[in-house]
Amino acid sequence: MGLFDFFRKNRYIEMDEEVEDDLTDEDYEVDTFVEDSFAVVAAKCADGGRMDALNAHERILYVTQTLEQEVNNGGFSQYFYNSCGAFANELVDAFIAIGAHKTAAICKKALSAFKGAVPTDRTERQALLARMHSDKLWEKCDDAFYEYEDDLEALNRTYILAHPGSFHC
Repeated sequence: MGLFDFFRKNRYIEMDEEVEDDLTDEDYEVDTFVEDSFAVVAAKCADGGRMDALNAHERILYVTQTLEQEVNNGGFSQYFYNSCGAFANELVDAFIAIGAHKTAAICKKALSAFKGAVPTDRTERQALLARMHSDKLWEKCDDAFYEYEDDLEALNRTYILAHPGSFHC
């Protein structure tokens, strides 16, 4: 079971165990395609440690997928705390680029807690987070994100297919 399958399966179980029965082979194909593409991109950039190795399209996929993983695993607070929080200032533009305007708006709201740019340095960002009191705001953003008003899997798939020369999966 891949990482996205784990998140998707757990989310469906929490919502309704019968929902998973309604998934089609095409639903799993989309998950696998995006998951496989992300795995290639994540390996290419050493899981965010070498973002300069990515082209602009790969970077967008990396930014959107890491946000989705982190929020599904522990919410926006976890995203900002972990190393991928270094790319927080790119979230809104990345989600707009894939056509996920509702998710971009949620990210913009979550970012508003910082009253400016999010520090890219992890230690600096974590020190700032320790002084912030944004749990209620981020919980609201988490809840809005979990509604999945944008079909992120389908949008990422479409984005990857629209830029075939940028992805070598």
